[in-house]
Amino acid sequence: MPVFQKHNITIFATLAFLLTSLASADAHFVWLKSSNTDAGANAVLSFGESPAVEDYNLPESLDNSVLWWRGKSEKTHDLDSERVETDDRIVIEAPLPSGDSRVLEATCTYGLYHSTMLKYYAKHINCQSAAELGKFGPSKKLKLDIVPSYTKAGLKVAVYWQGKPLAGAKLTITDSQDKEQLGTTSPKGTAEFSVPAKGLVSVLTNFDEKKASGEFEGKPYNGISNYATLTFTSHANPSTAATAPTPPIKKELAAGELPRLPEAAASFGAAVNNGWLYIYSGHTGGAHEHSRDNLAKHFCRVRLDGGQEWEELKMEQPLQGFPLVSHGNSVYRVGGMYAKNEADEEDELYSVADFSRYDPKSQQWQALPALPAPRSSHDAVVIGNQLYVSGGWELEGGSEGTWQENALVFDLTNPKSSWQPLPEQPFRRRALATSQWQGKLAVVGGIDEDGEVSRRFDLYDSKAETWSQGPEIPGKRMGGFGISAWNHADNLYISGLDGIVYQLAETGKTWHPVGELATPRFFHRLLPAGEHKLLVIGGASFSSGHLDDVEFIDLTSKQEKPAS
Repeated sequence: MPVFQKHNITIFATLAFLLTSLASADAHFVWLKSSNTDAGANAVLSFGESPAVEDYNLPESLDNSVLWWRGKSEKTHDLDSERVETDDRIVIEAPLPSGDSRVLEATCTYGLYHSTMLKYYAKHINCQSAAELGKFGPSKKLKLDIVPSYTKAGLKVAVYWQGKPLAGAKLTITDSQDKEQLGTTSPKGTAEFSVPAKGLVSVLTNFDEKKASGEFEGKPYNGISNYATLTFTSHANPSTAATAPTPPIKKELAAGELPRLPEAAASFGAAVNNGWLYIYSGHTGGAHEHSRDNLAKHFCRVRLDGGQEWEELKMEQPLQGFPLVSHGNSVYRVGGMYAKNEADEEDELYSVADFSRYDPKSQQWQALPALPAPRSSHDAVVIGNQLYVSGGWELEGGSEGTWQENALVFDLTNPKSSWQPLPEQPFRRRALATSQWQGKLAVVGGIDEDGEVSRRFDLYDSKAETWSQGPEIPGKRMGGFGISAWNHADNLYISGLDGIVYQLAETGKTWHPVGELATPRFFHRLLPAGEHKLLVIGGASFSSGHLDDVEFIDLTSKQEKPAS
């Protein structure tokens, strides 16, 4: 689960226990499993990145979790649970009666995150064979429920919301060898997967009640985020595993389709230049995980018109929290952040002032005049021949971060020129997006120095040398965090965590929805893909963690209704 660490660096979220963002596959969830000791069997409820993690801090609100078990009938049996804390375990345990085949279930209310209620539904199936897995059926007490079963084709997973099949639910399945499978339920509420490896299997899904409202402990909420987890043991039964089909190897991508990124990543640099899509580095680790090993070691490109695989290029330092921009026949990299520490060491994070130009023809990098100060968690855009940088801060190892007071501009027609500050900006924000609108610098969203997610839209007019404010960006409160923006055919588009792509109206007074992502995400990149299309690349999502896919948004079918 992403938290706002003492360095305020993690790219996923702010404040403790930001469960609503699920920004990483290593986000924290409630898990159920069973354990056997000399004293007998126990149900074990934990809070962590996976069912195997038992030493992560268990929120006190989960002490009120309700646990029960059932057999193959609908009758349930309540369990008496208690919190258990040792040096290496923080869990909730409940003794189980003798017997083997059964289902353990639990409901947990975390409480409010800002204005959203968070609820969890955990389940563990303890069975002795693959054939027995699907005989327990849906739960009568879990509002959001995951039901697995084996078929001749492999593993089928059904998702139910309030007892009815749930279509469009995103599923993540992880087996004992950390192999991950992603899927989305059909209109009948089911999805098919290959048989997981032997050992403990975990399954995750979520469902948002966006229109729900009420009060919790005297405080109002708008919207409920529901998360369901399931664990079971894969027996890899020969009668099913042997007949499970091996997915065909895709030798050629469909027209207009692009290959997945070399590595799932967020907070990376990306640019389109002369028909090529370029990707540089980014963050690959889980929440709280900042180290040298959690930065992608890739700088690569692929043709937009039929490219079949990524071409690895010469890269410089691995980084995250920086932009890659295009101008003429070159690609430019500006600033960023790196980690000096190993995975098991305290975070030691540093921003850089580097400014480099990549020449695709010579395939070489050229150092250009450095930024006036190191900067990361910022963004950049080229308007004409001017490169603008806005937002961000400077990190120096164990510091809290020094906010950048000014946006900057660099004349790309003169590589020997220097960075010039713009008039003082009326904000301090990072994890924002930078683009242009009607020739003006556009700065969208982000998070401010108080840890509040911003929906502001600021404009800088280089002719008048003045800042002004446009209409707030639409969507929920978190929609401005890790947002991406792009100007395409003189129109400004933004893509945030609500999964809707919005366009700024020609009047500059309202936003219009023009497309919807299959997977909502943040810390991704929005880029052009031809005359009427946008690319939505990588990032991190609610239910699937880091992403390695590329979605397309068709701008020819845009809606005309203004966004609320």
